Amino acid sequence: MWMALLALALVTAVTAVVVIKPDFAQPVLELFGLQAVEFEQADGAEDFADSGDVIPTEEEEAAEQEEWLRQHRTPLIARIGDVEFRSPIAPADLTGVLFHQASYDYALVFSTELPEADPEKALEKRSTRINHDQQEGEWLDAEALHIWRTTDTTPMDTSIDVGATAGTVVRSPVTGTVVLVVDYMLYDQVPDIRIHIQPDGAPDMDCVLIHTQDPLVKAGDRVEAGVTEISHVRDIQKDLIDVQLSFYTPEGVGGNHTHVQANDANAKGYRKERLPGAYKVED
Repeated sequence: MWMALLALALVTAVTAVVVIKPDFAQPVLELFGLQAVEFEQADGAEDFADSGDVIPTEEEEAAEQEEWLRQHRTPLIARIGDVEFRSPIAPADLTGVLFHQASYDYALVFSTELPEADPEKALEKRSTRINHDQQEGEWLDAEALHIWRTTDTTPMDTSIDVGATAGTVVRSPVTGTVVLVVDYMLYDQVPDIRIHIQPDGAPDMDCVLIHTQDPLVKAGDRVEAGVTEISHVRDIQKDLIDVQLSFYTPEGVGGNHTHVQANDANAKGYRKERLPGAYKVED
């Protein structure tokens, strides 16, 4: 028994000598044919660096995030001033892009760098050029139609119909905050959903999407342009006839789409009529 205790005490002493390494460590270790190993204690960032890892800088993190966004977000489809609008539909799922007049004069006018499609040729061919395999490029690689509506008197390019089949994921066209998701009656007859988003840096602008279903966001949620999934395209064709985009898409594809509009939230009566109970974005 005492031999076992002596052996245990000896092992403990040698371990302490190896780890702590007092001045007498080496002579003691030499009795056992051992060599003391010298360790330097590191703390904080030095300890982290010794593990082989590297702490990224804020600039490196920002660059990494920007690269991720470049690879995953959808391309630009329009602008209004400094506010960028990205396609709410991924290029692979796109069936067409159609700019037209909004129904109300509080809608703002979009500008776009998408090449203009010839409406007569598009009507004859029932298609427009779309690069469904687009992987790079700041702007969407597709033609856009610009079609007047005889029933509206507002300026051209105050609304965008971005086509996709029913059930396709809809992404936020702008970076900002969702302020309202509400059910309403389209043309006072057809159930539909409005998603309202206040773009960053544009507190007087209300970006609105309609003709979607199964919303994935709620008021107060932050969204990233071209990335955040917010809803799905609904089958609006089953409730409406002569959907405009359907005349410019192949047979069987149809004209289902999400409608994107940007409104002047300071227009008379707008906030009271269109944004009752909306989430207030803090400055």
